[in-house]
Amino acid sequence: MPANSLRDRTAARPLPTPDVVKADESAVALPALGWLKARAMFVIAVCAIVVAGLVGIPKHLAQDGWLALIAGRLIAAHGIPTHDYFTVMAHGVRWVDQQWLAQLAMYELVHLGGLQLMTVLYVLATSAAFAGAVAAGRALGGEDLDVLAVTLPGAFFYLVTAVSIRTQGFAYPLFVTTLWLLASDLRAAQRGRRVYWVLPLLVLWANLHGSATMGAGLAGLYGLIVLLRSVRSRGLSGLRDGRALLFIVGSPLSLLATPYGAGMIHYYRVTLTNPEFGRLVTEWKPIMSVPLLAIPFFVLGALIAVGVLLLALGARSGRAAWPPLYDTAVLAVLALGAVIAVRNVTWFGLALIILLPPLVTALRRDRAAPLRRSRVNLLIALGTMAVAALMTGSVLARPASWFDSTYPRDAIPTLSRLIARDPRATIFADVRYADWLIWERPALFSGRVAYDTSFELLTRNQLEAIAHLAARNTNARALLAHYSIWMLYPANHVTDRELLRRAGVHVVSRSRRVIIATHGLG
Repeated sequence: MPANSLRDRTAARPLPTPDVVKADESAVALPALGWLKARAMFVIAVCAIVVAGLVGIPKHLAQDGWLALIAGRLIAAHGIPTHDYFTVMAHGVRWVDQQWLAQLAMYELVHLGGLQLMTVLYVLATSAAFAGAVAAGRALGGEDLDVLAVTLPGAFFYLVTAVSIRTQGFAYPLFVTTLWLLASDLRAAQRGRRVYWVLPLLVLWANLHGSATMGAGLAGLYGLIVLLRSVRSRGLSGLRDGRALLFIVGSPLSLLATPYGAGMIHYYRVTLTNPEFGRLVTEWKPIMSVPLLAIPFFVLGALIAVGVLLLALGARSGRAAWPPLYDTAVLAVLALGAVIAVRNVTWFGLALIILLPPLVTALRRDRAAPLRRSRVNLLIALGTMAVAALMTGSVLARPASWFDSTYPRDAIPTLSRLIARDPRATIFADVRYADWLIWERPALFSGRVAYDTSFELLTRNQLEAIAHLAARNTNARALLAHYSIWMLYPANHVTDRELLRRAGVHVVSRSRRVIIATHGLG
């Protein structure tokens, strides 16, 4: 093209004026603001969870988190473990470290950006799972007002254990994605291929956290319902439905797709069926042991049961559609899991947000009015987003000492002096402290503390002795006799009082965070 022609065309195109530029920017900004205004209440809820998670990091980084970090450090240095050498009681015991991938990821994040980066990303990941559950509830047919109403109790149950910083947090996004893929496929008029992504997700999940068994159960239930539909439509030939059989058989097999292979069977048997866990850890106890959870849980469960019954009666009379069998079965099974163990109420909370809004919308029949798109809601949403961003920056700038500020750092010099008196001394430390000590001073404390949160590695007699430390039976006394240094948690008033009054026990130091005592120290 001739130079003059190009110059003429350029000259013919006037430069945009400031008013035109502002108009163009507004055209871009308005859709974004409109999107945010329509979802302002959901954005506020998600940001509130982010802020709550960030503020509570020192309280939420506890024994499970420290175990993940010391295991991740071990894996990064020596590969996937096969035997435990962290504690005295489990020394040399075969260790199926099912959570190895999540542990490695947590440690590498700390290695990359310190506890600051790891904890912030953890909070953002768990908040993203909550946001994904809200989006899934809307995508499955829940009206905005119904989703918002269900989000409140769902968030309450979800946050019971979701705030704890540990390997389980890696499973929340996988749970949300898996449940949404399965539930949406069963709603579709035609079978899609997207649901097959569930199987590789289960393989990933099986290397992150033991809750993969629940994911396999969700997928297996999907396969059974697909098989039932196929038999209804095709008769006995429907028993050969390839998709149904793939999910029924492939889902449990995915749990073995780890470096430990068939060894996972023993791991799941020990962790899922051991009654001693409920005596040691509150999360493993039935939900009735925590009235603050049990009362709203059973009230909500009764309301859901009544709602499903009303939908079923309406369907029989032709006034409503049948409630989805898969949704109802999932909610019932997860509710039963929560009754058995408090730790399962988190999954029930996420499932509520995903599956209950469509049921509520169907029960009301009339179309709900959309959420008000008020300017006030938009301003509040923008404000909570700003607060969440500022809090994120604040946590990233915190010193490392802030993250374990609930732990007794001044106890480490005291323990070091006691060990110097007797280098062979071992420590009976409350489970809260054990892995934190190993994280802080691995050369000094690894292999010296009595036990940690890897309860699946302990024998039944060992677990019983730990659960009844204050008892005057032979097992408890024999257990404590092996340890000349005791590190007790002050909140365990009854147990501490009984132990400290025994002959030969000398209190070295006492504070609101720890009690250190000796018993026959050389």
